[in-house]
Amino acid sequence: MKEKIEINTMIARNVYSTESFQFVKSVLKKLYDFEVPEKAKEIHIQNKLYDYTDELRLFNYKEQGVKYHSYYKIHEKDSTIPSFYSISNESFGFPDFWIKFTISSQEGLILELESKDKKLIKSTVALFDEEFAYCRKQSQDEIFDELIHEIRTHGTEENGEIGIKKGLKAIEIYPQDFWARFYLGCSLALNGQHEKATEHLLLATRLDPKNFDAFYNLAKTYLELKELSNAKDAMLKAHKLAKKNHAINYYLAVILEKLAEKKEAKKYYQTAIDTSPEKQPKTKRHIQSFLKKAEKGLLRVSK
Repeated sequence: MKEKIEINTMIARNVYSTESFQFVKSVLKKLYDFEVPEKAKEIHIQNKLYDYTDELRLFNYKEQGVKYHSYYKIHEKDSTIPSFYSISNESFGFPDFWIKFTISSQEGLILELESKDKKLIKSTVALFDEEFAYCRKQSQDEIFDELIHEIRTHGTEENGEIGIKKGLKAIEIYPQDFWARFYLGCSLALNGQHEKATEHLLLATRLDPKNFDAFYNLAKTYLELKELSNAKDAMLKAHKLAKKNHAINYYLAVILEKLAEKKEAKKYYQTAIDTSPEKQPKTKRHIQSFLKKAEKGLLRVSK
């Protein structure tokens, strides 16, 4: 008989990783009166500096014990922050019983059990529910925060489909939230649904009129719809809030060129060139560059 329980909520993803080992220890003590050693007899570590740490430990007496496995992936920009971690503990050497408990920063809690004895499964599940049932409970705020987190993390996947699905749920909870409208609008635009995207992005600009990203994305959506006058108005508002933004200057020049306003377009193409990532310190080069396109645009409008 097999059993698998998964709880992937924000609360579950923030359970202390040490609780995986402690829970497996308590189960083996309860079911088999087995005391897991405090110290590992074997430790195997693969460590790539500033990239990952992969560690396996064995806590055992003879042929029975627990395999402890941890994996930490380091954040690309800050080596002190793990961008992903997974801690799992599984039993070995126990007659007709196997347990594996994983705590992951992305997948939450995963309990896996296998036994021919249904009573052992039932007892373990009861212990798990006693310890971690609270992780299933979520307030409206927690559900909303989780949706926004998922959109930020995975919203661009499947051509924006994931962002649209999560965004629609988010605006059901808080229809007047800026981030819910903003991310939904961006996801719809990515999916090619520009008419619907403008609806949400326009509302986002009203909810936070000082957010240049909202005006920028709204302008790009109008540009896709060939509504050049609206695109110009929105991009000018974005520019007013972020005059040295490389992408805003580039797209403003593109819009003005399409409107045959070559003199103005020339000015913004030049600013886009001057503010391109290639001309910035290395620490600021992670933004998308439109340098080559801006240079070609400047040549066109200068003729």
